[in-house]
Amino acid sequence: MIGIELVKDRITKEPAKSECAQVLETCKDLGLLLGKGGLHGNVIRIAPPMCLNQADADFMLQIFDTAFANSESE
Repeated sequence: MIGIELVKDRITKEPAKSECAQVLETCKDLGLLLGKGGLHGNVIRIAPPMCLNQADADFMLQIFDTAFANSESE
């Protein structure tokens, strides 16, 4: 499992809870199912299957790119 913690500010480490929720919702809408965790609900949990291949990883990165770009514009 891999976790990506989202924060609003790298110095204060303020949790980016709503931004995380938006990224996860966009990923889900585009076909990528991920988990949410952390004490503040600001961690994206990635638990890829053992049979992950390069095409799967490329798909995930493409979805992440779109989801994070959409969250920045809002």
